[in-house]
Amino acid sequence: MGFQSKSGAAAALALVLTSCGGEAVRGPEDPGPRPGRLPQEEALEALEALERTFYVHWGAVEGTAEYARLGEGHAAALRQVADVNGAHALMALRVLERLAPAERFSADARAILYVTALERERNFARWGIFGGRGFIPAVYGQELLRLGPAAAPYLKRLLGDRRRAPLRGDPEGERANRLQGDRVCDYAWVLLSLMFDRPLAYTPDPRGRDPQIRDLDAWLDRR
Repeated sequence: MGFQSKSGAAAALALVLTSCGGEAVRGPEDPGPRPGRLPQEEALEALEALERTFYVHWGAVEGTAEYARLGEGHAAALRQVADVNGAHALMALRVLERLAPAERFSADARAILYVTALERERNFARWGIFGGRGFIPAVYGQELLRLGPAAAPYLKRLLGDRRRAPLRGDPEGERANRLQGDRVCDYAWVLLSLMFDRPLAYTPDPRGRDPQIRDLDAWLDRR
């Protein structure tokens, strides 16, 4: 079949991010924190809502009501969420990229945020799907691929992660996902293979993927 083209991450992130800060940029219509509300509370509330509604906006946060309520006064709180690399860190990065583009994140920092989010994922639909035409990357999968080899050292650690990678939201996709037994390591394997233009052949049976995953892991060790 053709294809188109752990926790330890949190500790690494703290080292990478300490020198990446920048000045926030004030938007032309910055609403600022609302009276009686702390910026941290408003930022976290917005991030939680954006996570819940991801499959409505599909990462285009700038068009949401939650984003419209944020401004310069929330940038520091959003940066803190990203730096801690907690549950909403990747969403905080998305918002900061649009709200305060002067907030800088190195390629390594971005890679850690994306790979940690992949490791924590509960619905892999936003990373991509395996089907009859191979692997189709979704929003997060495409963005992780654009990071390229910078993400490889972090993504490589997931090649041994045999946990199921559930797909939710589309009945046909859910059924195929269950029958194929798609796992976290399969996502890591395909994404790494695409990054390095390595040959791969996805099979519906995990036993056909495991030797390829081991071969890729060994190849990465030799690089």
